[in-house]
Amino acid sequence: MTDETRYLVVGGEKFHQDVRALRRQAEAVGGRHLHLYRELLREIERLRNGTTDGHHALGYEAGKGDLRDCVTAYLRSDPGRNADYRLVFREIGPAEPGQLPRRELLAIKPRHGRNNIYAHVCARLSRHPNDRQPGLNRFGDRRPDARGSEAARRAELDAKRAIAHAWAGQQPLGSARPVASPLIPRGSPSGQRIATGVRYDAPRRPAQSAGADTPYATGYPRHGRTQRGPTGWPPRER
Repeated sequence: MTDETRYLVVGGEKFHQDVRALRRQAEAVGGRHLHLYRELLREIERLRNGTTDGHHALGYEAGKGDLRDCVTAYLRSDPGRNADYRLVFREIGPAEPGQLPRRELLAIKPRHGRNNIYAHVCARLSRHPNDRQPGLNRFGDRRPDARGSEAARRAELDAKRAIAHAWAGQQPLGSARPVASPLIPRGSPSGQRIATGVRYDAPRRPAQSAGADTPYATGYPRHGRTQRGPTGWPPRER
């Protein structure tokens, strides 16, 4: 941790699995996989030192879930095309007074497709995609297709971050642990294999039973059967 660190960045076991999978692709294939992996490492450091707060806050949309406490950042697997990956995270207050506030990384996945980023986030937070989470009413509502100026997006991010930091119910997943600070060499060719100094040092943990963070390993929690979990959210609305 350096003097520039403003947030403690943590991630659940599923997020660490995402990153390890990206690293394996980057090492084995290179190309756009390597570019995406490096983009992710840079974004993690930007989130750690506070030079970014993400791109925009998320909302609720039936079929896609209630993610009003979440923020998305944009990532590109191809520098010449539009951002096709999303990194979703949550703002969380410090564990103890005087400690750093936390940013919990939830998933890094493609934006589109059946198993897109938002499907994974809902599953990891044990939220059914058709349900509103009563505890998230404090974050207000936003249209899923809301578009605004950069100033408006920043103001919304600032407001939601303040709410999250002040709410004791905003807690990380039970498997969350710090995300190690990666080392990124400068001036490396985009097609070059990952150098020795570029690594994601998240330690491996013993395999957990299926659904340690999500009760159903196949995806979403079953409708109407979501139980109170390590996130501290109230049960789904009936």
